Amino acid sequence: MKIADLLEGRVATWSNLISMMRVLLAPTIACALYYERMTGDIWYLKAAVIVYSVVAISDFIDGILARWLRQVSRLGQFLDPVADKCVILIVAVTLYYFRQFPLWMIIVILIRDVLHIIAGLYLFYTHDIQVRPSIAGKCMVVIMGLCGLIYIVNPLHTFAGYTLQQISLLSVLISIIVSSISNWRIYSKIYFTRTR
Repeated sequence: MKIADLLEGRVATWSNLISMMRVLLAPTIACALYYERMTGDIWYLKAAVIVYSVVAISDFIDGILARWLRQVSRLGQFLDPVADKCVILIVAVTLYYFRQFPLWMIIVILIRDVLHIIAGLYLFYTHDIQVRPSIAGKCMVVIMGLCGLIYIVNPLHTFAGYTLQQISLLSVLISIIVSSISNWRIYSKIYFTRTR
């Protein structure tokens, strides 16, 4: 299997455009938080929340739109998880600089994503199998999205002595572990049986 095979069928679809837009919009969150820090103007925080919400909602819209318009393509199935990984990394680095998001969590996310990309590419190139996101993986993206929103808004609430940021980090860590176990079980099944 070659990368050129991803270009079979329709390429210029609304869902693919939305996936690309999601990646291009993510850096504007960093710009908004930068200007919020420099000026102290809460309008920039609101802008960051709005852009972040648009990026998060578009993650759900692109898949629904692809099925509704019958524009599901191999490229789209490849672009969507890649766009998710790019957005998560951009937002995590942004929050590291502007909201004290822990570096260790960025490293955990990077390790997980690199391992999954290697496994996915191996199956794609050697067995002509394109791995799709699991339910656990999709849940993990949602939990990461909520964690990112909590860090952007930066609330001061605590529960049982723990901040919302700490609780959301624990939720992300648990979801990464669960989704990784789920995905590796899927990858193993695909590798040994050639079916999903």
